[in-house]
Amino acid sequence: MDGPSDAGDGAELEYGDYYRQHALWARRTADLQTTMIGLFDKLAEYGEPYPADLREKAVWLRRTMGQAADVMAAQGLAYDEMLAAGGPDNSRAWVEYEAMTRRHAGLMPQDPSPE
Repeated sequence: MDGPSDAGDGAELEYGDYYRQHALWARRTADLQTTMIGLFDKLAEYGEPYPADLREKAVWLRRTMGQAADVMAAQGLAYDEMLAAGGPDNSRAWVEYEAMTRRHAGLMPQDPSPE
């Protein structure tokens, strides 16, 4: 199973599954950047030239995608909690979910990419 609801039964993804799927993709992107940073460091170890700005961008992307993955995973949990509390029909659960969504939006990476 590569991600949420990938059971192979043809079931539709739930809305919360999309948060988890995007969190997984963001985490995988961050992990790939860790690999790239290691490769750039190996090149430097062996005295090979490489564009230093590419390593800097890989470090930025690892940090940014890791942060995005954490926020999206937390948003998926908030959605699940809202559903467990009665869903959108429960006005208190919905208001709390909206407030959590605003907090999570504020946690999304704002740092511009290095030029």
